[in-house]
Amino acid sequence: MSHVFTTREKILLLVCAVLFVGIFYYEFAYKYFKTQLTNYDVTDIQTELDTEQVVALRLTQMQKYLEEHKNDSYGTVEPYNNLSNEVAALGEILDGNATDINIAWSEPTASDSTVRRTATVSFNAANYETARNIVTNIANLKYRCIISDLQLNSSESNMASSQVSVSLSVTFYETTEGATDTNGLVIEEKEK
Repeated sequence: MSHVFTTREKILLLVCAVLFVGIFYYEFAYKYFKTQLTNYDVTDIQTELDTEQVVALRLTQMQKYLEEHKNDSYGTVEPYNNLSNEVAALGEILDGNATDINIAWSEPTASDSTVRRTATVSFNAANYETARNIVTNIANLKYRCIISDLQLNSSESNMASSQVSVSLSVTFYETTEGATDTNGLVIEEKEK
């Protein structure tokens, strides 16, 4: 077999060899590396790591805050029917500082020995700073309470110098332990 390849046959064999090497590379090298690359994709892991770092930072901040404020007083939990004292305390804070005051009280509800009574409060304050001071004073009442649904509105864009309308819910906590009377108390039934 002493066949001498013509130039055309040599070119054809070269093209076939290049195609063979290209197909071989694509099938065995490129696809393999692509598969391995997707197997080692760390995007999801990096996102999860970032999320965990944010959670850890928030937890550290919360622990630091609790440690700094562990001796702060958050109000006392009085025996049930402390309504008159709660009304008087709110009145002291709002009197002279707010106008157009409206307070609506919900029925007190008890779950185990914990009594919750929510007051929906709305008022107008001369400016944002006055509204802020009122809300802060309510939050720091000597009776245990939590503020929720706080909304501040102003007819002007600058709350610092314009009248501010405030609405909020204040949930007061009392206890049935030591209560002399439980009239008017709605007892929540436990889910079975």
